[in-house]
Amino acid sequence: MITSPARRIAAVLAACVLAVLPATTASATAPDAVPGEAGRAGDGRVTFGVQPSAARKPDARPNFSYGATPGARVQDHIAVINYSKRPVTLRVYAQDAFTTADGGFDLFAARHEPTDVGSWIDLRTNRVKVPARGRVIVPFTMTVPAKATPGDHTGGIVASLSAPGKDAKGNDVALDQRVGARIYLRVAGELSPRLSVENLRTEYHGSANPFGTGEATVTYTVRNTGNVRLAARQKVEVRDGLGGTATVARMPALPELLPGDSVTYRTTATGVLPAFRDRATVTVDPQPVRGDIKHRILPRVTRTEAFTAVPWALLGLLLALALLTAALLIRRSRRRRAARVPLAPARTRVREAVGLAAAGLLAASTVVAGTPTDARAADGGKLGVTPAKGSDTQPITLTADSPCPARTQNVIARVKGAGFPREGQIVVGNAPLSTYGQAVGGGPAIPLTFTMRDYATTAGFTDLRGTYTFTVSCLRAPFDLDSIQDFTGSLNFRQEKAYQDGTKAAPPKAPAPGRPAGGTGGPAGTTPAPGAGASGAQGQQPQEPNGIPVPGSVPPGGAVPQGGARPQVAASASDSGPSAWSLAGFGLFALALAAGAALWLRGRRTPSE
Repeated sequence: MITSPARRIAAVLAACVLAVLPATTASATAPDAVPGEAGRAGDGRVTFGVQPSAARKPDARPNFSYGATPGARVQDHIAVINYSKRPVTLRVYAQDAFTTADGGFDLFAARHEPTDVGSWIDLRTNRVKVPARGRVIVPFTMTVPAKATPGDHTGGIVASLSAPGKDAKGNDVALDQRVGARIYLRVAGELSPRLSVENLRTEYHGSANPFGTGEATVTYTVRNTGNVRLAARQKVEVRDGLGGTATVARMPALPELLPGDSVTYRTTATGVLPAFRDRATVTVDPQPVRGDIKHRILPRVTRTEAFTAVPWALLGLLLALALLTAALLIRRSRRRRAARVPLAPARTRVREAVGLAAAGLLAASTVVAGTPTDARAADGGKLGVTPAKGSDTQPITLTADSPCPARTQNVIARVKGAGFPREGQIVVGNAPLSTYGQAVGGGPAIPLTFTMRDYATTAGFTDLRGTYTFTVSCLRAPFDLDSIQDFTGSLNFRQEKAYQDGTKAAPPKAPAPGRPAGGTGGPAGTTPAPGAGASGAQGQQPQEPNGIPVPGSVPPGGAVPQGGARPQVAASASDSGPSAWSLAGFGLFALALAAGAALWLRGRRTPSE
């Protein structure tokens, strides 16, 4: 006998069978889709591809790569291959390329109007019918315009198949399946491989632990401002105001960045000590794309920006302690008043203690509200430019008219003027003072790593005009941003590509009798030639036959390190000196609390009248 639960199970199974049968019948009687229109065959998806080809059959080229002059004509072929079991009709067209948000290579959609390589290519046909398991070879001609700009131009040839479909909401949409072959064209002319770091922003996220560290989110954009496609290695560093370094994940390498394109990166640093004004530094080392030639100069790009990192939890704890101390002082004062003890002197001291505590809080809040962004010293000397007259491709040496203070360990140099960043561009990186030689008057003689044309090209302009001011700052330590003495000088570009010294500094003072005038590394009594930058081999800069300095910094002794150390020549920094002011604010706050407590204890011991 069948039980009631068994009957219910049998009824459910029968309903499922009746529901499946109509769907199966409808699927069996549905007509097959046309491959060239519907985008699929009855026995599976359509699969097709493209490949560089000779006139009769495909070849082994991975992509189309050409070098041409403006006005040239290039003829070539592309093979459209059908791997499916049915014939398929495909659309074939040329299009421009771009760099995707994650640093990949892609071609614009068909509706995009090409303006570069995509508009220079003329295909013999734009629609081909490819037989099953067959191929069609399409000839094309690429005509380079007579006014084409030098450098890299990138695009591709696309084979596309459109088919109807439905999106997630059930709406009818057109699905576009496409494959493409890349085209790399390099037009003859002056090449300018250059990257820049833009829109560097850092946000600090604190911790609830008053004595703990927080996290910082660093966002920046790498842009190809030159005319050559480049790869790059990149590194992000986050330092607090006391010199500590946070932990930052290793940044991925940029495989290929097309001219004019950009990629935005975002990373997180952990273990960031909130020292009010911390610093984030992004360093990008350009590299040639795999298979490309090695360019002679690929300047490293470094950008540093300060960001606010306030220890709110610690400040809240200190504020709570200050309020608690004030409350205890007021309570003790009220108790003595209730006991009718003449406490006029003690009451006065209590008020003084509260006032001092309030002054300490005011000093700390002043530091939090805003720290000085630049603690540099006033100009203390002049710089001479050697040679006094020259061109924008002339190597230049900056010579101070007097020595740096005795406590100086490092120096750094910047240039300001039309075309350069408002805060100035670093032309000589932060380096030990002993790296450079001394002039006749004892001041450092610092040779610039590159020429003025190189610095202008790095900053993104070519027209040098007007006055450009150099500043050499003497620093106490490698990471100390407070200059103890500045030397300034200038040069004027009154004619195109020609300058003259605009400082007009007085000649350096002669050294004292018996004191050698040579550099720190040269023998006693030797004097460097004008513009040499250092006596002996120390600080000298190797040059190529054409007079352009070879990239790389030279350590003391003149030996060039193996591997070619890359100089920092393209830098944009935002300098600040917050750590000393922050510590001073905390010190005032602590002294005010200590003074208030001492006066309160002294008031308690005052005898009654």
